[in-house]
Amino acid sequence: MQVRYLGHSCFYIKSAKGTSLMFDPFSTYIPYNFPQLDTDIVLLSHEHRDHNAFYRLPGSPMVLKPAFQYPMENELNIPRTKERLTFYSVPTNHDNFNGRRRGPNTVWHFYWEGIHFVHLGDIGHILTDNQINQITKADVLFVPVGGLTTVGPAEAGLIINQLKPNIVFPMHYKTPQIAGLGLCENTLEDFTNRMGEVQDQASMSMDIDQATLPEDSTVMLLRYE
Repeated sequence: MQVRYLGHSCFYIKSAKGTSLMFDPFSTYIPYNFPQLDTDIVLLSHEHRDHNAFYRLPGSPMVLKPAFQYPMENELNIPRTKERLTFYSVPTNHDNFNGRRRGPNTVWHFYWEGIHFVHLGDIGHILTDNQINQITKADVLFVPVGGLTTVGPAEAGLIINQLKPNIVFPMHYKTPQIAGLGLCENTLEDFTNRMGEVQDQASMSMDIDQATLPEDSTVMLLRYE
């Protein structure tokens, strides 16, 4: 299974059978390159333009939009590859004030090729016990680390301790391209300097499988275009 980083909070995953999935595609407001990738499924964490631009994708992917009030289950069948996937959403908030400042946020989790994936979207707080129980398990965790509008490096570290994933992909952090947009205040280095095991893949993508997941939580750094 291949995981590719497209920048900001957007990741592209492709299974061994060829099913493809994208998290949180960003609009032209985010000045990163956005490749035209054939995508079967798009998951959106919330309705902000740096996370919900599914219209930029070619074809007609199936789009799962945020479910903000209650946990939800969505089963999707991919005729092209004959894969069937079930996606679970956990309601959270975009801030630490019950959503009063920046609104709601959806955490998506699902099980695919023996791996539990969890994408935290723009979560703005550490997880409650109830939310941890709803997520159940995280082998691969996508976590924002940039602060200001999401959790920052310290809170991201606490969430990692809560979920104890094998692989951590940091996202939504301050870069020169988006420094003036008011989305983040912390850089990737602000986060990695706090973490123990960090591996720079020196690539936009990496292959993962259940058999070779690291035993301890390891931060994997991917480049973006």
